[in-house]
Amino acid sequence: MSAESRDAPAAARPRFGAGRVAVTVVLGLLAAWFLFDGVSNLLALPQQLEALGLADRTPWVVLGASVLAPPVLFALGAIVGRRLPVTRYTLVLIAALAVIATTRLSLIAAASALVVG
Repeated sequence: MSAESRDAPAAARPRFGAGRVAVTVVLGLLAAWFLFDGVSNLLALPQQLEALGLADRTPWVVLGASVLAPPVLFALGAIVGRRLPVTRYTLVLIAALAVIATTRLSLIAAASALVVG
């Protein structure tokens, strides 16, 4: 077995380097913004609905989903892309952020439909 054939599989495997960490941190901060938005809605919306006399229409399931969806979807993206090169890993995480954003918009629409009823 030559030295080239032994080194080929090792070179083909992506390494966990500084670029991957930087991409994960930067895109993770964007995902954290969606998490912050979900938590703030979970804390503020029930109080606002109570002030309006609509406390019985609080969409608890939607509010809970808006808190759980961003970290779960981002983690799934990171798991799916873990063995890919950094550029493809970045694209997978960007796609995960797009899914988080569309899920967030869908949850906002569901919450408003439940409140307005």
